[in-house]
Amino acid sequence: MNRDGLFSLVYFLILALHIYAGEQHYEMIATVSKPAILSSLIIYFVLNLLKNRKGFFGILILAGLCFSLLGDVLLIFQEVPIYFTLGLGSFLVAHIFYIVAFTKTYLKNHEISLIKKYGWVMLLIAAYAWFFFNAIRDFLGSMIGPVLVYTMVISLMLLIALNRFRKVSTSSFVWIALGAFFFVASDSLLAWNKFVRDLDHAHLLIMLTYGLAQYGIARGAVVQLRDVSSKSISTQS
Repeated sequence: MNRDGLFSLVYFLILALHIYAGEQHYEMIATVSKPAILSSLIIYFVLNLLKNRKGFFGILILAGLCFSLLGDVLLIFQEVPIYFTLGLGSFLVAHIFYIVAFTKTYLKNHEISLIKKYGWVMLLIAAYAWFFFNAIRDFLGSMIGPVLVYTMVISLMLLIALNRFRKVSTSSFVWIALGAFFFVASDSLLAWNKFVRDLDHAHLLIMLTYGLAQYGIARGAVVQLRDVSSKSISTQS
């Protein structure tokens, strides 16, 4: 088993442990294992960042992962309103780092951007954001402003992730696009469960999609780091 395979096994074992503990209400295990999910991902990413070409793209992705970890820790205490707000803010910052990162280190800058070529994609994402926000807005109370801003930012994150189409390698594009889709799904489930009504197996649904989201973004970023490193080596030789 190579290093990527070993990492994936460890990551999904930690994720599975956390989901199981949450579903079975083993609070202590769930609390300890939650930050371990992103911590393992950060370790994996740092190792690849050190091995491959260092650059602004990698630093931005790492910052997004670190702010996501902070958000995870804060949301452990989300029953206290201020911690939920701070957690939301941490993820908001993480998405901003991801957005900037997804515009960096394109390998094929000559390609027409997906936003210009397939305008319906932007309309589809905007329509989903608008319909979802309107479906939950009456339940938000004082959180209507922060949730509106967060909805706009995460929707932009998904759009910019898709805009990498044909500007980077297929593997990197697919991983990050899937990660962005799962992030929107996870946060949609989280918002519905918190503000509208309790979902059956909410912890399973939210954390599974969240785990897949962060894994997809990190894995796609590692592929891009390796692609850029390989391109740099081939250019020098």
